[in-house]
Amino acid sequence: MLQISPHSKDSSEHKESVTFENPLELLLSCHEKILHFSSALSELSATLKKEGWSDNITASADQIRRYFNVASPEHHLDEEHHLFPAIIALDPELKKTESIEIIQLLNSMIKEHVESDALWETLDSMLEEKSQDYDTLIKLSKRFKASMHEHARIENEQIFPYARARISPDALKQIGLAIAQRRGIKQLNLS
Repeated sequence: MLQISPHSKDSSEHKESVTFENPLELLLSCHEKILHFSSALSELSATLKKEGWSDNITASADQIRRYFNVASPEHHLDEEHHLFPAIIALDPELKKTESIEIIQLLNSMIKEHVESDALWETLDSMLEEKSQDYDTLIKLSKRFKASMHEHARIENEQIFPYARARISPDALKQIGLAIAQRRGIKQLNLS
């Protein structure tokens, strides 16, 4: 049986700091789930080739689909509508070389969001239709997993530390508030 529910070695440590008040930790937590579910998709695809579709595999596929159809798009919006603009606002006239480099990286991340969304759309259709083209499913799942893992690594190692070092704690709280409000959470007090 496939283990789909995300669990992390240090999830108890993370859960205390994963709040809208700390949006970078929230985004890191989302990355953990993206890594987990993209790995689970790759494992599910390999299992499908061996065993075919069953109720258990369908349930696992539905969990993966739910994550990438609901939570993952929200994560992209959190970055593109809130974090990335805050980084750009640090030097809107691009007077520093590091600003140009980080803006190029942000543009690359947005492009990758679009590409991964398109790849996911194909995978999602295959899972929804219970495709028996297992070789294609395996190939695309591996590509999706590799892309997700590399994308998260770049953001975790370059973009988030850049933001943490340069965006004030108050501005980060405002980003968290904006993320919460966009998600429809109205009663949030970030003191």
